[in-house]
Amino acid sequence: MKLRLAIVIALTAVAAVAAPPAATRVDRLDFASGALLVSASSEYGGGWAALRVLDGGTEKGWCSEGGAPLPHTLVIELPQPHALSAFAVDNTGAQDDGYPGISSRAVTVYGSTDSAEEGFVTLATLEAPRGGRKEVTLPQPVTARWLKFVVGSNWGHAEYTELMELEAYGEPVGTPPRIEAAGTYETNYGMMQLEQDGTKIRGCYDYRGGQLDGTIQGRVLQLQWREEGVGRTGGAIFIVSDEGAALSGVWYENGELRGEWSGPRAKPSQRAECTIAEGGLAATLEATGKALIYGIYFDPDSAVPKPESQAALEEILAVLQAKPALKLQVAGHTDSSNTDAYNLKLSQQRAEAVVAWLVGREVAPARLTAKGFGEAQPVADNSTGAGRSLNRRVEVLVQR
Repeated sequence: MKLRLAIVIALTAVAAVAAPPAATRVDRLDFASGALLVSASSEYGGGWAALRVLDGGTEKGWCSEGGAPLPHTLVIELPQPHALSAFAVDNTGAQDDGYPGISSRAVTVYGSTDSAEEGFVTLATLEAPRGGRKEVTLPQPVTARWLKFVVGSNWGHAEYTELMELEAYGEPVGTPPRIEAAGTYETNYGMMQLEQDGTKIRGCYDYRGGQLDGTIQGRVLQLQWREEGVGRTGGAIFIVSDEGAALSGVWYENGELRGEWSGPRAKPSQRAECTIAEGGLAATLEATGKALIYGIYFDPDSAVPKPESQAALEEILAVLQAKPALKLQVAGHTDSSNTDAYNLKLSQQRAEAVVAWLVGREVAPARLTAKGFGEAQPVADNSTGAGRSLNRRVEVLVQR
C-alpha cells in the first residue's frame, strides 16, 4: 500500500443524519462501535474474510472455507458489557444466484460476560432468509460482552456458507476500559509502530516509508495512511483489543474499501525499521497544502464541537499563531446517510463552527474561510459503517 502526505481535519460525528433521535439505533457489531472479531472457525479469506461481517455493509461478507463442515462459529468482542435487546443476521448480497443455497439459515446467538472462551448462554435463535435480513428482539435486555454466532445450517449449498452482516442493538453498561495503543504490531503491511499522546495517534509502518496520523476514541483508531513521494493516501479504521494485544481493521483508497489490515502486538525483540515523521501539522501543511486530522467530534445533527475536540482544535490554532501569514479554508464533509441538501447544510455549519472557534481565539476572520461539500467527496466507502465514519470530516487547505 502506498500513500501520499496530505492531511484533512476530520470532524468525526457519531452519525451525520437527520434529527429523529428515537429512530436512530447504533449497531454495536460494527468497527465504528468498537466491535472486534476474536475468532472464526473458518473463512474463505480475501474479500470474504470473517472481518467483513463487522463493516456495516452487505456488498461483501463472510464466506466459509471450501468444504469446511457445519456448524460455523464467529466470536466477537464488544468494547465493554452491553445490555443487548436485539440481534440481526443479514444475507442481503449473498451469492445465491451463482451458488444456490449459500446463504446462512439456522443461527444461534450466545452471550458471555466472562471471556471469549467461557460462560456462554443462549440468547436467541433465528432462521435467516435466503438473500435477506432477519431481526429478533429479546423479551428483555441481556448483558453480555462476548457474542458467539453459530451457523448451524445454510439453504442447501454443499461446499460454502455465506453471511454478509451481523448486528446487535443495546446500551453500554459501566465504563469502557482505557486502551493504550502505543507499541509495535506485526501486520500484513509490515511492522507498524504507534505513539499515543492522549487521544492523538502518530505512527509508521515498514512498507515504502508509510506514515500514520489520527486519533483514538475508546478503542477505535481512525487514521490517515500515506506514503511520502509516491502520491497515494487514504484512510483506515482499526480496533485495538484489550491491553493493546492486537489491531484489527480495514483500509480505504480513492473512496473504496481495499482490504484488511490487522496483526498482533509484536514480541519485545521485534522492532519496526520505519521512523515516525517529525514536524506535525505545520510541516504537513507546508509540504502538501492540506491536512487530515481526526479528533473533532459532534453529536448527531449538531454543529457544536464536543469537549473532547479541544486538543485537535488547539493544534490548528497553534499552527495559525505560529504562522501569522497563513490562510486556511476549512472544508466540511459528511457521509451519504441523509439527503444532499441536508448534508450540504450540515457540512457548511460544521466548517463554520471550526472557523468560529478559531476566530474566538483571536485568529483574524480574513485568514479563514468555511466551505461545505456535503457527501460529494468521499474518502471511503459509504456502503459500510466504517467507511461512513471516515467520510464525516473537515479538510483544511492552505489558501495562497
